[in-house]
Amino acid sequence: MEKEKTCKCGFKLGDPMIVPKTRYSKQGFVWLSLGFSAKPIEVIFQCQNCEEILLLSKDEDIIEKYRYSSDIFNSDNIK
Repeated sequence: MEKEKTCKCGFKLGDPMIVPKTRYSKQGFVWLSLGFSAKPIEVIFQCQNCEEILLLSKDEDIIEKYRYSSDIFNSDNIK
């Protein structure tokens, strides 16, 4: 049986500290900055405490699920 992946803090997917964040293409960021809607290219599940990334997903169903209810991923915040 495979052990479920956890971050350095010990949190796993489904824990409140692991939040979904959407990543956009450069063109997507332009559309967002102009006040238009844009479709994310990826959803990233990241720990709010240690900022470790547990999962990257380009699955269309997951992108659609978190499209409007997640933070925007900013790669500048990665340690």
